Amino acid sequence: MKGATLRKQKAAGRRQRPLPTADCRLPTGRALWWLLLIASTAGCAGLPMRSGYAGPQPLPPELAAYYSYPARTVAPSAEFLREGRGWREYFVRFPLAASGFEPTEPVVEVEWFESGSPGRRPAILFNPILGGDYPLERGICRFLAAHGFHTAMVRRKTLKISPEHDVARLELLLRQGVVRIRQVVDWMAANERVDPERMGSFGISMGGIASVMAAAVEPRLRAHVVALAGGGIPDILGSSTDSLLAKPRRRYLTRNHMDLDTLVRRMREEVKTDPIRLAPYVDSRRLLVFIAVFDRTIGRRNALRLWDALGRPRAVFLPFGHYTAYFSLPYLEFASLRYFQETL
Repeated sequence: MKGATLRKQKAAGRRQRPLPTADCRLPTGRALWWLLLIASTAGCAGLPMRSGYAGPQPLPPELAAYYSYPARTVAPSAEFLREGRGWREYFVRFPLAASGFEPTEPVVEVEWFESGSPGRRPAILFNPILGGDYPLERGICRFLAAHGFHTAMVRRKTLKISPEHDVARLELLLRQGVVRIRQVVDWMAANERVDPERMGSFGISMGGIASVMAAAVEPRLRAHVVALAGGGIPDILGSSTDSLLAKPRRRYLTRNHMDLDTLVRRMREEVKTDPIRLAPYVDSRRLLVFIAVFDRTIGRRNALRLWDALGRPRAVFLPFGHYTAYFSLPYLEFASLRYFQETL
């Protein structure tokens, strides 16, 4: 009896004894970073480029003229912002040179992440997501700069259906975006720290769509990472469940007393600057594509449609949605860095 009581007291003591805290600490810093990298790549599937790809079609002269522009005569201004380990950041501004249309954004704004590596270095033109303050994108740019790649992140305003404007304005914004990218390439190529023979692009979401369209008309960009993109643009704007796109779409339909089918048809009539239309002129041997399998913003069907229109270039399929794909950011950074190191 006494022994049983003693055993109960010992058991109670064991239950009350606090767990050792040292073994229960959550991983932080580099350990957490590596855990995220391992977790994000666990379900990824990669496919090489489809065999038998015949190469791109030549860009028709009328399309080359459509995205041309006069020579810029005003020198850019550059303001130093900050520096970190292996990079320095500047804010660069210059007027947009345009012909054939009146620009809605007459000033080009670029965040320039200059690598601290010596000599002339390769440069990446970075096209960010639709809207936002770009905190994650700046992280990618600094990562690339710290590893020897100058990176220019192109600022732009959001692209969405506006109840106050005709659908035709979408084409103006898209054409303006391609012309803006080309003039940033001009600026990079003239930079004494840049090797103009080793320039590429990196785009996420709407930025990925912009990278595809730029790849069709800007041959000086020789390698492209395209993440979470899709096409065509009328289908994305007409079907996306993301509130960033769905709310202005509903307001447009209500204000203009229009049904969705009519809106999509009008967009297809007006939008010429579209990744599906420009895909035949892209050299898909120079692409690395990331597709989120559960993407409901771009839409998986639209993502696969663009991939197919491009000739099914080398692709990585991520087991995430459009926003949860950012859990794979460590993997995306390293895979893209390795791709650029191989191709530029």
